[in-house]
Amino acid sequence: MEDPIDQFNAWLALAKQTPAIKEPTAMTLATATPQGAPAARIVLLKASDASGFVFYGNMESRKFSELKVNPRAALCFHWMPLERQVRIEGNVVRVSDEQADAYYNSRPRERQIGA
Repeated sequence: MEDPIDQFNAWLALAKQTPAIKEPTAMTLATATPQGAPAARIVLLKASDASGFVFYGNMESRKFSELKVNPRAALCFHWMPLERQVRIEGNVVRVSDEQADAYYNSRPRERQIGA
């Protein structure tokens, strides 16, 4: 495949079909503090297409505070049973309020309360 997003989505589909991979959408999100110190945590991919890779979280969290100051991040997927790793780097932009609301409303009530 020539298109890297198509290639990624094909590998993600394979990862989702691999029983040994318990959470194929888990990815490491790396940001940096205003002082340049790296910070990494695991988040879940919710969508991927030509416009980018979508994840959600609390806008008051450390990761989003860091992204407000420095809107660049790196993602890393590691699918060990497939012996594949995917790295993505780039700018981060907020999804539209409508898209965020649609995602929030799609979540079970107990998850909405926790968010």
